[in-house]
Amino acid sequence: MIFLFVLAVATGAAALVLALRRRFSARLAASLGMAVAMAFAGTSHLLMPTPFVQHLPTWVPMREELVFFTGLLEIAFGVALLLRQPRRRWVGLALAGYLVMVFPSNIYVAVAGVEVDGQPGGAYPWLRLPLQLLFITWALWSTRDAQPSESDAPARREAEVVR
Repeated sequence: MIFLFVLAVATGAAALVLALRRRFSARLAASLGMAVAMAFAGTSHLLMPTPFVQHLPTWVPMREELVFFTGLLEIAFGVALLLRQPRRRWVGLALAGYLVMVFPSNIYVAVAGVEVDGQPGGAYPWLRLPLQLLFITWALWSTRDAQPSESDAPARREAEVVR
C-alpha cells in the first residue's frame, strides 16, 4: 500500500507542476508518478531487503541477490520512464512485463500465509493482488502516446494543409 500512496502523491504533485507550467498531461503526470514510485520501490529493496526476501519461497536460490538485482532494475525503470516517446512506450511495456513476472511472489505470500515484516497479515496480502493489475494497467496507459481527441481532428487537418 505504500507503493500506491507514493504513486498517488507523486502523480498528484507531477500533475500540479505540469498544470502550473501550462503543460498538463494526465498521461505524463501518471508516468512521472510511476517513475518516482518505481525509484522508491527499488531503493526500498536495497535499504530494507528483508520484506522482499520474505516474498520469495525458501527454495528460490540466491534470494538476497535477486532482491538486490530487482531493486536496481526498479530504479532503472524509474529513470527510464523519464525518457521521451517512443522509448517511454517501450519502457512501459517492459515494466508491465516485469510487474507480471513478480506477481507470483505476491500470490505466494497470500496463499502460503507468509508473515512479511512491516505488513499486516489476514486479508491484506489478498487485497494487494488486484492492485498489481492496477499497476500493470497504469504502466501501460501512462506510457502510451496520447491519442488526439476527435475535437482536435479539424485543427490537425488544417495544420497539415498549411505545411
